[in-house]
Amino acid sequence: MLPAERQSRILKLARRDGTVRTIDLAKEFEVAEETIRRDLDLLARLGHLRRTHGGAMDTSAPLAELPYSERQARQLDEKIAIAREATRFLMAGETILLDASSTALELASNLPLGLPLRIVSYSLPVVERLAGQDAIELVQLGGTYEARGRRYSGQLTELALRALRIDRFFYSGAGLDPVRGVSEPNPEQSRLKRVMIEHSEWNCALIDHTKLGKQADFFFARPEEIDQVITDREGQVFASRLPARPGFQLACSR
Repeated sequence: MLPAERQSRILKLARRDGTVRTIDLAKEFEVAEETIRRDLDLLARLGHLRRTHGGAMDTSAPLAELPYSERQARQLDEKIAIAREATRFLMAGETILLDASSTALELASNLPLGLPLRIVSYSLPVVERLAGQDAIELVQLGGTYEARGRRYSGQLTELALRALRIDRFFYSGAGLDPVRGVSEPNPEQSRLKRVMIEHSEWNCALIDHTKLGKQADFFFARPEEIDQVITDREGQVFASRLPARPGFQLACSR
């Protein structure tokens, strides 16, 4: 295969998936990783890709919202600890809504075995992770599929949501500001999560310490609307400064 042809195919993969990894491309094209690095460097110099650690990402991807595969790998230990703490707030027979965040995926991965729940989500990874578990009644909210975030959204998603009773909604965001609340860089996701906040009986923000005090462009949950915040140990001091209100709770992972 000529270098130009290989580079063209790499670019198509990056635009389809949002991000590509050097090691995966080397296996895909059966060439050395150094060859792929040179391809990625060239595509980056031409402005087609943005180099990242271990690969590259499509330049059309908003800087503030990383592709799902890259988000999933960040602060993984903190996300697992937060998810395990969140399982303490689950009750048998409840209907639980999980957003499309990588932290919610860890919650799906750490559900107590045998606990009967109805899990509702618009996240394809969450659905894949829970498929086949006998104690779980799994409901996928459909809609318009977004490959970069591996999630569904749009009017059909909202219509399906409104047909269900939601006891607890677990979600994350790009940042939690103590005055303005939780925000997202994606306006469609922010609007959808706003609908979910309003439709749920109780909601819980799963926020690791790197997001505390940060802001993205679109806010969907004000501090006084959040029933529960779960963060990791490093985030305890900041989270304790959130405005208190009746029913509001703060928990930190152990």
